[in-house]
Amino acid sequence: MFKASKTQKLSRAIGLALTPVLFTTTAGAAEESNHRSEALEEILVTVPFQSNVAETALPVGVLSGEELREKVGNTLGDTLRNEIGVNNASFGPSLGHPVIRGQSASRVSVLTNGVGVTDASNQSPDHAEGVEPALAERLEVIRGPATLLYGSGAVGGVINVIDNRIPDRLIDEPTFFIEQSHNTVSDENKTVFRFDGSSGNYGFHVSAFRRESGDVDIPGLALDEEGLEALEELTAELLGEDHDHEDEHDDEHGEEEFENTNGFISNSSAEAEGGSVGLSWVGERGFIGFSVNILENDYGLPGGTHSHGHGHDEDHEEHEEDDHDDDHEEGHDHGDVEFVRIDLEKIRYDLRAGLDLDNSWFDRFDGTLGFTDYEHGEVEYFEDGDQETGTLYSNRGFEGRFTLSHAHSADRSGVWGLQLTNTEFSAIGEEAFIPESDISNIGIFGVERLTSGRYTAELGVRAERGAVDAGSGCDNSDMAVSLSGSLLYDLNDENNVLLGLSRSQRTPTVEELYSNVDAGGCEVYSDPEQFTLHAATNLLEIGNPDLDVETSNNIELGIRRFAGPFTGQLSVYRNEIDNFVFLDLTGEEFEEQAIARYLSRDATFTGIEGEVAFSLLDRGDTSMELSVFGDFVRAELDSGGNIPRIPAAKLGAELRFFNSDWSAHLHVTRVNEQDDVGKVELPTDAYTVVSLYADYHWQLMGDSELKLFIRGDNLLDEEIRNHASFLKNYAPEPGRSFRLGLRFDY
Repeated sequence: MFKASKTQKLSRAIGLALTPVLFTTTAGAAEESNHRSEALEEILVTVPFQSNVAETALPVGVLSGEELREKVGNTLGDTLRNEIGVNNASFGPSLGHPVIRGQSASRVSVLTNGVGVTDASNQSPDHAEGVEPALAERLEVIRGPATLLYGSGAVGGVINVIDNRIPDRLIDEPTFFIEQSHNTVSDENKTVFRFDGSSGNYGFHVSAFRRESGDVDIPGLALDEEGLEALEELTAELLGEDHDHEDEHDDEHGEEEFENTNGFISNSSAEAEGGSVGLSWVGERGFIGFSVNILENDYGLPGGTHSHGHGHDEDHEEHEEDDHDDDHEEGHDHGDVEFVRIDLEKIRYDLRAGLDLDNSWFDRFDGTLGFTDYEHGEVEYFEDGDQETGTLYSNRGFEGRFTLSHAHSADRSGVWGLQLTNTEFSAIGEEAFIPESDISNIGIFGVERLTSGRYTAELGVRAERGAVDAGSGCDNSDMAVSLSGSLLYDLNDENNVLLGLSRSQRTPTVEELYSNVDAGGCEVYSDPEQFTLHAATNLLEIGNPDLDVETSNNIELGIRRFAGPFTGQLSVYRNEIDNFVFLDLTGEEFEEQAIARYLSRDATFTGIEGEVAFSLLDRGDTSMELSVFGDFVRAELDSGGNIPRIPAAKLGAELRFFNSDWSAHLHVTRVNEQDDVGKVELPTDAYTVVSLYADYHWQLMGDSELKLFIRGDNLLDEEIRNHASFLKNYAPEPGRSFRLGLRFDY
């Protein structure tokens, strides 16, 4: 449940913001023609020179406007799952981490308005991102490691969530929308609203959302019992154990049985709310603004997943009673843990400014500072009705980004900058397998662009010092140097080809370095009794303080068409990664619990992705378009073996109808079986997802509009086991759903 103090903070913030909102709607906007809003749908904010899609030499995907409102989900992964090169690594219905070209977690950089999101999502797959897609104005996805402007960790790509919470321009008329929707698959009710306005030289922004849902409906059983049995046999074989003997041992000790559910996923309900308030001053040469964002998210981990993580056998319980303090002993007097929920709270303050520079070698300065206070508790609910927070995660700190741009001629421009990050990460409680750590990064970067005739070349460099200090002299500090080059050639006014080469480095993260590591001696605990289980993966994860810098060497070739009877893009890439860090099940175990260690090996990712759209009808106020899309990625260790949880190849088609009063879209995606599996991983079956969207809108007074819409997902009600999910054998994807909504725009 949400704490009243946080909700009160949000209410007060929105209340304060409504005062200038009311003033704005009555007083109107000042005449500042140089800074009025423009139709910038094709301009990319995330790329160095804010080019349009056709002019950048990066593989780019953009979701904005009505397309974003149609596809938006409750997580980034769910929202972007149908974009080429992007997949969703779900961890139950309430979590969806984006996977770009087979890469996820610390290799995908998630930004809010160009600055990194400070949360704990990279530390564990059961931790949600501290960002809300429902409040976004647009999502930009930059694929490939050439995204070095945003950090050494962006080997897979960058996702920039742009919500305009700090207005950088004034608008002629205030804009407002409110949307109410209901989703049948979880009985979810969601409300979203947003206001943007101007008065004099001031711009205002207010946005908020709230959603509440019950347990998610599915076709059939939640737990794949046959798959779990096969997984146990596979694990026992790797550990060199007799599975029949293990079954007898479990019977003797009374192994905990979890009741499977039919037709729904237990403990999958969720509740979330949040919002942003922003104010900025806009002048002839620039702007400066401030914003506050609050996010609260309470969600359950699907039934069956907590029992293997938080349950202990009798011998281990006796050890805990002997070695843990009195408070922790009391936590085991309640009986077994019935279910686990995550209670997440985040508040973020942003300061942003931009200034046009006169008579200077650089002609533009932009800067952003973000301060975040993030924490989430993993709350255990016991059979006797009591509850306690088993582990409390916290991440507090700031990130700053400052750039200087120049464009002295039509054929040459550049961007140079400085990025600073400093956070304090901690995990306190029974699942604290990572020590409290100070994490800092400082990076300098630059990109120069040269255009000559049909050629556009971009060269980029980034040097970054990353440090993780776990205290008591246990620290890691490495330098990462990244280089990129791209060449764009215009075949004609409708087509171009691109070639990209890059060398990108990534420093190890805190969980890779120090999971179950004694910070006092900066070594793995010599006594396995001191190991702490990571419940989300059901593993005793062991870090490696001696990990080296990870180096990715990437080549990509693409062709794109932006005009004519059909448009589209096709890219092929190869990414060779030296010292690729991964969690390996080595065959060791302690007290019947598997041990996994962070190791580094060379790995190779290869893939192809593309989409093409055809105009089938364009007659008066009615048009029809057909698009076909697909992607495939293969990821292997050079020494042999597959990297686990790599998404299966997908191929899809979409038929879209448009009319002045209505639109309708039919979407079909075929996801292949995935049998290129990791060491302890089972293949997943193929499945087909059919979705349908339709809306009808009425023009009201002035420019206002009322829209009624419906979206149906998984209309075939297929049992979908997502290969990229840690929980594919515990929680399938949602069953057939219908989302009905009403939206008012002004």
